[in-house]
Amino acid sequence: MPRDLRRTVQRYLLHPGEQKSIAPVLGVPLLALALAPLLAAFRWGGVFASALIGGSAYMALVRTGAHGVFRRVAATVVVLGTLAAVVTPVLSEQRTDDIFRLVSNALFVVLLLITPMVVLIRRLLRPKITLDTVAGALAAYLQIGLFFGALYQLVAQLSSTPFFAGDPKVTGFDYFYFSFITITTTGYGDFTPATTVGQTMAVMEAVLGQMFLVTVVALVVSNLGQSVPRHRRI
Repeated sequence: MPRDLRRTVQRYLLHPGEQKSIAPVLGVPLLALALAPLLAAFRWGGVFASALIGGSAYMALVRTGAHGVFRRVAATVVVLGTLAAVVTPVLSEQRTDDIFRLVSNALFVVLLLITPMVVLIRRLLRPKITLDTVAGALAAYLQIGLFFGALYQLVAQLSSTPFFAGDPKVTGFDYFYFSFITITTTGYGDFTPATTVGQTMAVMEAVLGQMFLVTVVALVVSNLGQSVPRHRRI
């Protein structure tokens, strides 16, 4: 790794910020997923769901002691994404809301891409693998599922072709539902990607999800209570 790049990584990812328990963060995305289908029936339900999803990512970064740059970017994304969700219902009748949905989805895709990587790296910096390390790995796993859900929604909006076969009427929650039944390889079959792009993304998520569980989560759980040797630290 080039020296300048190494210094940049050390500056932002290896920032010696105070790390707190990440266990409380696990409940936020789960709450968002539980409430999303109920909130979908209300005009302003998407605002609350967006705030919960974005807020869970921000909380994860804060509690892992991430560099201030990450925290500020996350806070900005959550605010802008939530505002876009607020504006969308107002402009829906004029059919000028597409740009705000696009902005909101794109911002959350970026945020949910960065968060699991930072959370996992920050948790592995600790000298000992604890239950909180396991919670960090699980939090990263949930963020990966949320990332793909937001990505599916963004791709669907950018494409002129329906994302799902049969062109069913879907809500924002349906993309996250499809994401989590894909990452867990449940595959109920009620939603099927209609395009090659969608199918490729679904395959990538399923493979990544299983690799994450059988490697990262399994290794963390099997080494619970063990110290991390110096040469293995990031």
